[in-house]
Amino acid sequence: LSRHHQLLAFVSLLETNKPYLVNCVWVPALQALLLFSRLLDTSTDCAWLVVDGWLEITVPDADSALRLLSTALQLRSAWEKLLHQLALHRVEGLERRMRVAGVSPQHPCVLLQVPYRLRQLTGLEKQNLYIGPQTVAAAPQLPGLFQGMEMKPDEVKGGHRVMDFLTYNCLTDTDLYSDCLRSFWTCPHCDLHMPFTPLERMCHESACRPSEEAAEASSKTSALHRSYHCDVCQQDFTFTPTEILRHKKQHR
Repeated sequence: LSRHHQLLAFVSLLETNKPYLVNCVWVPALQALLLFSRLLDTSTDCAWLVVDGWLEITVPDADSALRLLSTALQLRSAWEKLLHQLALHRVEGLERRMRVAGVSPQHPCVLLQVPYRLRQLTGLEKQNLYIGPQTVAAAPQLPGLFQGMEMKPDEVKGGHRVMDFLTYNCLTDTDLYSDCLRSFWTCPHCDLHMPFTPLERMCHESACRPSEEAAEASSKTSALHRSYHCDVCQQDFTFTPTEILRHKKQHR
């Protein structure tokens, strides 16, 4: 159990008589796997993850696991939109859009450090990894956690396919009660205080979080508006420069 597991990443592969990895760098394992994995399978509470079918991640704190997964999904979605805009040569205002979307080395998904276990699965464990399609139940209602995406049953692994890379609740889970244990929690956005399961907590927090459009509008407002005190009517306002001139004209 550690906070400091690392993976070796490389930029390119140089093939001569022997293959060489070029521009290698150590990266945080958990964050790199959540952001760049090709396949990601989860248990019911998302505390047990399997990456690309052979690497196992176990996060003892289910709350932290859900927070990391939710943030990683939002970040991957934002990156995909930005890359699509780059492909269409829509680079105007890209830096501001990246800032609004939270695509930054200072993103909470990158900075959050939680203890977890990382190990390679054995061949026998891979054979008994998934619950299978015969145990698939009705699709859980988790629009907040998965951003309202349609969840389709996976016909091979079981569970539900949320994105091209993510399959939720497809791993065999021996703990039958982890998804129904509640603890008191206070929402940082609306101050609601009541008992939640980890999944309910993440769904509520995601639903309360301001939308991307609202965040972008807020950033525009904070950038253009400034405090203004009118000496004529003796009132304080928050105006743009244009609104200040318009207000001054009213007193002429």
